[in-house]
Amino acid sequence: MSKHDLDRLLIVGPNDGESFWVGGHQITIKASSTDTDGHYGLIESHASVGGGPPLHIHHGVDEAVWIIQGQVRFRCGERDFTVGPGSFVLLPRDVPHTFLVVGDQDAIMLGLLTPGGSERYFADIGVPVTSPTPPPPGPPDPEVIRRADERWNTESVVGPPLRPNN
Repeated sequence: MSKHDLDRLLIVGPNDGESFWVGGHQITIKASSTDTDGHYGLIESHASVGGGPPLHIHHGVDEAVWIIQGQVRFRCGERDFTVGPGSFVLLPRDVPHTFLVVGDQDAIMLGLLTPGGSERYFADIGVPVTSPTPPPPGPPDPEVIRRADERWNTESVVGPPLRPNN
């Protein structure tokens, strides 16, 4: 093992990382591309029942999701499926996708974004967490979203979010 390998050792505690409120979800950056030589970014997402983003596309970035808690319905391309704790889903780059937390329990998910960098999207559009209560809901600032989409090669809205009956 080289010294460079040991220099890259990263230990992140359960309450460590930068946390942001994004659309009512708490997203914590656990490992950034600067920690991983650009290979990936790792996020932890706490999403409430009934919550989920609009249909969106990450260009050039694969998103791998591991469900820790809750039931999550995904749409990826033409596929629609629901998975629970212990499940792993790979959302391929350049394919429209979204999710909806279903059932009666909030979801906790780990997301791996590769290559790294786009985990900072959530820092660009989110509000830093300063209390356990999310800020009042409201529409996102379209200019902030446009700039983040451009910076991270994302289309944040290519269709509506999933709803229980769609």
